[in-house]
Amino acid sequence: MKYFILIFIILFTLAYNANAKQVVSVKGEYSYGPSISDNDACDRAIINGKNEATRRVSGENISNDTIENCVQDDCKIYEKTWSSLGKNTVITGISNVTKKIVEELGANTCKVTFDAEIVVIQENKNKDFYITTDYGDKKKVFKASSSLKAKDGDVLKMKVMISQPSYLYVYAWYPEDNADKLVHVISYPQYGDIKKSYNFPPSGEVYFLISDTNKKSSSSEYLLLIASKQKINLGKDIDFDNMKKLLYDIPTSNWTKQRISYTVVK
Repeated sequence: MKYFILIFIILFTLAYNANAKQVVSVKGEYSYGPSISDNDACDRAIINGKNEATRRVSGENISNDTIENCVQDDCKIYEKTWSSLGKNTVITGISNVTKKIVEELGANTCKVTFDAEIVVIQENKNKDFYITTDYGDKKKVFKASSSLKAKDGDVLKMKVMISQPSYLYVYAWYPEDNADKLVHVISYPQYGDIKKSYNFPPSGEVYFLISDTNKKSSSSEYLLLIASKQKINLGKDIDFDNMKKLLYDIPTSNWTKQRISYTVVK
């Protein structure tokens, strides 16, 4: 009997550690000029703090692929946030947030402190379940069209290949517009049975634009491809952290993802 009790205790302990919660106290800051509001700057400071919390628990992890794509002033914060989506840590909430705006060396800086609650989830990845993509010469920088009608910029036509028949969900992240939201682009299959490959877009090509409200000459953008053996409801626009919560609530052997980063220039 003691043998079975010991086994039970060991298994229970492993399960508890696999999904153990941690509370990390962190600081974040963001220096900015007159073109950025105090609220936006503090939002970016919080993102920096969240990235720091994730780094403490999971370690640094930014791929060379995304670093080579960086041309923005906010490159570092974007790439760290994007890379954090691939980690098995989920920030389930923040509390005790304090904000303070100070002037340093002629620029304003928003400084924040908060406690981040993080869950580390035991991964059970299926190495035989993966996504590959083919979009020609693998461009990292795309020329934007001058208008919706002109369509005189670069185009993207991508084939998404999955090792097993799957549902496919495509989300975009436009941190220049909203650093918290992932935007639903399209889901497959649009009709019929699940497949091992899909065309993005289903017909034609994707053109790139930069919003007239964006005063910068370039914009960092990202695509998240999620393949799942089961149909899942990830919603339309979704917060970065909520996306991770939903994904890691599903056995990680049942889904896989691919992240693509690129830059659009005027």
